[in-house]
This record gives sequence, C-alpha cells and structure tokens, in this order.
Amino acid sequence: MHTKLSKQVTAGELVPWTPALPGDPCKRTLFITKEINDEMDPDTWIDEEFAYRLGLLEADFDRYITGDKIPVGMEPYDKGDNAFMARVDPAKYGIWTIRSVAPRPGLRVFGAFIATDIFIALTVRKRAELGGRGDRRWNTERENALAHWDRLFPETPPLTGGKLDDYFTEQAIAV
Repeated sequence: MHTKLSKQVTAGELVPWTPALPGDPCKRTLFITKEINDEMDPDTWIDEEFAYRLGLLEADFDRYITGDKIPVGMEPYDKGDNAFMARVDPAKYGIWTIRSVAPRPGLRVFGAFIATDIFIALTVRKRAELGGRGDRRWNTERENALAHWDRLFPETPPLTGGKLDDYFTEQAIAV
C-alpha cells in the first residue's frame, strides 16, 4: 500500500496534505489529487469570495489530519447535520465525502480510504451542483471518484467496512 502511494506521489498524481501551522500534529494522513492541489493554488484564484471558501476547506483538511474529533455519518441517508465526513450511497463502494459546510457555498470532497486513517481526496464539488437526495448527479460524482481511484490504484479497491473502527483509530464519533 505504501509503495502504491509513494509511486503516485513521485509521479505528481497525489500530494500529501501538511498542516498550515508547522508543528501541528499529523495523526491522520490525507492525500489530494493533482487536480485538487491545482484548484487550491492561490495563484489561480480569480473569484475572491470562492478563494476565501477554499481557504476554509484547507482548514477542514487540517482538522482531519491533526486528529481533531470528527463526527462521521456511517449511514448515507441517516446522519447528523454536523457530520464532517459521510459515506456516499451505496456504502459498499467505499466512497466518502468531507463535508465542508460553512459558509455557503458548501463543498463536498469525494474520496476514499486506502487504509485506516489514510484518506485520498479525489474530487471537489459545490454542494448545490449535486442536487437533492437520490439525484443522479451524486451517482455521477461517485462514479467519477471511483474512476479516479481506479486510475491511481488499479486492482486495489477502496477500504470498506461496517464499523467506524474500520476507518479511524481514534477521535471519530458516529452521528
């Protein structure tokens, strides 16, 4: 698994996320795709309001890696509004979202776990672009994330499981 990750980092396809404040602990690991990394580059920002929103997404990424307690929605359609991460329906595919909800526009970062505490962020969408519950755009984005995954990790499926402990070693609560 580490060899596969190293290969993608060396190729420039994945970028390890590091906390904004040097010295902050790294208790979990997050990799973002080259596409997400390019979108997060301040030199490419034209819309100042959206640039601010992406800055808040960076803070959410830091929240994940520094080991903050995070609320997790294990059931795609039955989760608390405060869920920071949630599984995407159907859960058997292993696709999750980081739910960056405030301020609007809300963002959803689609990705998957390659191992416990190691999340790969694959795509980012504005929440409003996905429609309501059961909208086909959720399915489209899930399939897009799976295609990214398959390109990065052929023959290695995303981590799946039925318990919180399958994904997180600590500081996660089901909501």
